[in-house]
Amino acid sequence: MSFNTLSDTQTISYQQTLADYQKTDTNSCFQDLSDSNLVSCFENLVRSERKITAQVLECIGEIDKRKLFLEKGYTSLFDYLVKDFGYSPGAAMRRIDGARLLNELPEISEKFESGILTLSQATQVQRASRELKKTKNKTINSAQKRELLSQIENLNQKETEQTLADLLNLPVMPVQKEVVHKNHSVTLTITFSAEQIQILEQAQNMISHSVPHKSWADTLTYLAQKEISRRTSIRLEKTITAATAVEKQSNKKKIAEKTFQANHATQTNHANPTNHAIQDKYDIQTNHTNLNNHAIQYNYAIQTNHANRTNFTTRANYAIQNNYATQTDQSTHSPNQRNTFKRRAIATRVRKKLIHPLAVCEHKDSKGRRCLNTRFLQIDHIQSLSRGGTNHLDNLQVLCGVHNRLKYQRESREALLREEA
Repeated sequence: MSFNTLSDTQTISYQQTLADYQKTDTNSCFQDLSDSNLVSCFENLVRSERKITAQVLECIGEIDKRKLFLEKGYTSLFDYLVKDFGYSPGAAMRRIDGARLLNELPEISEKFESGILTLSQATQVQRASRELKKTKNKTINSAQKRELLSQIENLNQKETEQTLADLLNLPVMPVQKEVVHKNHSVTLTITFSAEQIQILEQAQNMISHSVPHKSWADTLTYLAQKEISRRTSIRLEKTITAATAVEKQSNKKKIAEKTFQANHATQTNHANPTNHAIQDKYDIQTNHTNLNNHAIQYNYAIQTNHANRTNFTTRANYAIQNNYATQTDQSTHSPNQRNTFKRRAIATRVRKKLIHPLAVCEHKDSKGRRCLNTRFLQIDHIQSLSRGGTNHLDNLQVLCGVHNRLKYQRESREALLREEA
């Protein structure tokens, strides 16, 4: 639809849409709405937002055709949107790309309104077209763009990028750039292969409990620190082993020298052979004793360290058991006489079977859609232990931390309602 061909009825329709959007009570108390009404209200607002966005793109496209930004004193549509309307550079560029694609293919306006296509996807198609023109001197016509858009409908950003790269055979330009900033921080631009990024993503999911924020800088730093610590420990052990071996070899040489001196003294000193022999044997025995004492002290240090660790583990287990026993005792003596249960750790083989490299969150909403999150994965009892559940594999499921807490809160509310009834 072109703005320069709008009838009076269509103009009124646009004005009515804007008026309805402006009538939205921004001061309304969303917290007073029920869950279903709140979700329904949000869905209506999203539909309105998409419709307004499609109309904004059409309007920008018409301004671009008429070059009205020149009359406003700007040399480009980009400057007009950024400086006169406060769009960020990225937001302005996305709207310009979407508007020009909409001018070329007016039928995609309905797809923008329905959400089948997004503004980001329009930008990706336009950017890919420019990249192909720059690298291979090839131009994508309207029919080819229409086909590309049909291939990326309902895809997310990452899937869209991959599909466009495959369909257009865009060249991979490996980039590795390092930029040092004023505060000595560094920005790294690196191109990873598909196999490399898959390995990194798997590692990032595995350490999500230690690195909660999905930041590559934090992830790579954590992995590097772990590797440095591991290699430092290995080198320290090698150094200690080498030092012990050198010391033992030195003691053996000293013993050999003493033995040689004792034998030589026995042969050459006939005046008082008995005393010399006794003295030399005493020195040899003293060296042996020192060496044995050194070994005993080394073993004692190792045993002491092990004992300290064992005592620490014992104290920690005792504290956990004591805390759990206190909670169980309180639960047993509550007015409602809650069922007591004995919590047992889930077997390691069961944990490995549930949380494997391809594991995802199994939470489903009311429409059957799964969460599929791969981070912060935890093992949850479908029927809680307090209600008679077991650690059997059939009673276990994998949930992300957010949905595990959500399930716990829901079960707690239900239990409270049962107690009040």
